[in-house]
Parts: sequence; structure tokens; C-alpha cells
Amino acid sequence: MSKIFKCVGVSLLAVGLLFSLVGCGNGKGDKTKGSGDDTGKRDVTLTVGFWKGDSTSEDSARKKAFEGFTKKTGIKVQEKVYNDYDTQLMTDLVGGTAPDVFYVDVSNLPSLSSQGVLEPLNDYIDKQSDFDQADFYEPIFNGFKGADDKQYGVPKDYSTLGFYYNEDLLKKAGLSSADLPKDFDSLEPFLTTLKEKLPDIQPMVFSALLARQMYIAESDGGKITKEDGTANLNDPKVIKALQPLLDLYDKGLIRTPEDLGDGWAGDTFGRGGAVLSDEGAWMVSHLNTNFPALKWGVTELPILNGEHRNMVFTVSYSMNSASKNKAESWELISHLTHDAMKDYASEASVLPSRKSVAEELKIDTDKIMSPFAKAADYATPWQDGNYLTIITSRYENMIPSALKGEMSLEEAMKEATTSANQDIENQVK
Repeated sequence: MSKIFKCVGVSLLAVGLLFSLVGCGNGKGDKTKGSGDDTGKRDVTLTVGFWKGDSTSEDSARKKAFEGFTKKTGIKVQEKVYNDYDTQLMTDLVGGTAPDVFYVDVSNLPSLSSQGVLEPLNDYIDKQSDFDQADFYEPIFNGFKGADDKQYGVPKDYSTLGFYYNEDLLKKAGLSSADLPKDFDSLEPFLTTLKEKLPDIQPMVFSALLARQMYIAESDGGKITKEDGTANLNDPKVIKALQPLLDLYDKGLIRTPEDLGDGWAGDTFGRGGAVLSDEGAWMVSHLNTNFPALKWGVTELPILNGEHRNMVFTVSYSMNSASKNKAESWELISHLTHDAMKDYASEASVLPSRKSVAEELKIDTDKIMSPFAKAADYATPWQDGNYLTIITSRYENMIPSALKGEMSLEEAMKEATTSANQDIENQVK
């Protein structure tokens, strides 16, 4: 998928698990015709911007998708790989050298769409009879709508969070997957039992990242941002919703990977350092590749406040509003998010954003991947206004102090809110 995943605190980003999409359209021009441009010409080279994938299989799948498009249409595709994606892409957008089509992480959609650098896709979608918007998971597709309700991207893939469990460690504790907590109210007693039965093993590893905790923070009716996009982490409802995490940490029932000497939860869980982990689908390939002997499974996250809740991280193919090849750019976006999606998702081992492709690949019946797909219907997109990156940084600077008892959660979130809003004010100036 992309950069969102392992480093999700930053974006969908650290990605190891998504899928490229295929295109709609039959290659004859009518169905994929844009708004006024001549799709008949084929002496065109499109530039596509993206960040490097986490796996060689994803890179290979993307190249095959591009080659298939060229074979079908005669339109050439030139790749532009960015190492520092957000910074380098913005430099190119300002300088007028940005690609015709490029990845947009859902967290960056509000900012980019408000700057006018993304082409609205509504007219292209409306003119394509076989686009079938209803085939996309609704939260994922709607994540690329701007504040003006226009569509600024078509999702290429996604990930949600899953509840990973170590089968052997559960068995050692005299438990099984059937005993896993179904709701958050049951989580603490379950983790307490694990701690008693397995005193040398951490019951659960979690990442103290806003991208992982946003659905929890807002589960009691609070909002991490105000209507103007500024920070609202000190909202009493947000603090109340997050407090149970600190209680679990205080009792030693949850720990971060850093606490346990690891770089990320995938390594802690993979080496058997924790029984449970709430991580994204990107961890699947990591476990299969690096810990092939591990016996594990995954289920949906426990129900929170009576509802299924989760986060969804997704990336779109979006069109540069300054592109000189808009009709051809739409043909490519259509191809990648329709015709090419099945092969890409299969080879890259990622989750397709179209339900029909998921059905063809039998994802809904796959014991490992189905929990992630189920969550796609109700998950909250990792997106909240133009300043989410700043707010995220301040949250992640302060939450460790609250976890370690150096200050109260209320004090930490007040400091995070104040510093975030100061930075936002300075940025606006």
C-alpha cells in the first residue's frame, strides 16, 4: 500500500500491504473520456509519482500494471519515485514539475484539495458508465472527498487494524482464540489473566500513536480537532476515552515496542514477546516473511462503547490539476483502480478497495484477511483537517510522559494542544 503502514503515525504510509488498482474502461475511449480532452491521441507519456513500496512484490505488481496499461492504450508511463514523498512532491507542485498522477495519502487530502493542486474527478466518474462507485468500501472512497464534496482521488488500496494473537502463548496460558475479549470492557480482565498465567510474557504490545488511538479518543463523543482544524486533544471527552489506556499501562498490561526493546510491534509480537497486538494488515507479510514458524491468528478489534470501531489507512491515485494530459491521466487512474486491481492485489498481497475484487480473491472467507476487510465498512479514515500532522506530532511527544506517570493525561493533552495550536498559528501566519 505504501508509506502509511508501519509508520502510520505519519501516514498510510510505511506501507507493506496494499494494492494497486485496475482501471475501468475498455480502452476504446468512450467510457474513459474525460472532460473535453482528446483521448484519441496516443503519443503521450504520463508521469506517475509514488513512494517506494516496502516489498519487491509490490514494486513488481505496480510495474506490471503500468505495462498492461501501455499495452492496452499505447500511452507510456514514466515512474517518479520520491524518497521524502510529502516534501519533494510539494516542491514539484509549487515548481510546476509534479507528475500527472500521484499517490495521495488520505491524511493529506484536506490540505492538498484546499490548495487547488488536485483535479476534481466527478465529471470523469460520471461519464464512465462502468465505474460503479458503490463497489468501493464507502469509508475508503469518501475519504477522498474534499470539503467541497468533490472527489479528488480513487482509492488504490487500504489497511485497517486487527487484533493479533499468538496461538501457542494462549494455549500455554490455558486459553484459546475463543476466549479473546469481544469488547473493551473485557480486555482488562483478559490481560490480567494472561499476566498471571504468563508472568514472563507481556500480555499486549501497542503503539502510542495517534493514528492507532484516534478511534478510541473519539469513541465517547469527543473530537481531537475543532471545526477550524486546530487541536482539541484536551477535550474532556477525549481525555476520558483515552484514560483506560493509561490505566492498562499503569498495571503493566500493555507496553510499547520501545519499552520492550523493539523498533515496532511487529518484531515484539513476532519474536513471542507479547501475546496480543493491535496492528495493521501490513504486519501480515512481516510475520510470514520474518517469523514463518510463528503460529498466530487475527480477529476484529474488540467492540468499544457498544460499536465496532477501527481506523482505515488508504491511498488514492489522484490527478494533478495542472496536468496537460488529463484525459489520459484519467484513463490510467481508471485502469489502475479497476482492471488492474485484482492482479496487483494478488501479487502485492494487499487489500483491494473494490468489494468485487475482494470477493474474487475470496478475502471475505480468508481467516487472516477477512477481519481487516470487515472493518473497511465501518472504520474511521485517518484524516482530520489540514493540520493533522502537527497535532499528531504533539500528541506523540506528550503521550509517553502521561504513560510513564510523569504528568497526568489531562496535563499532557493540554500541553499537546497548546503547542500544536501555537505551531498551527505560526504556520498560518
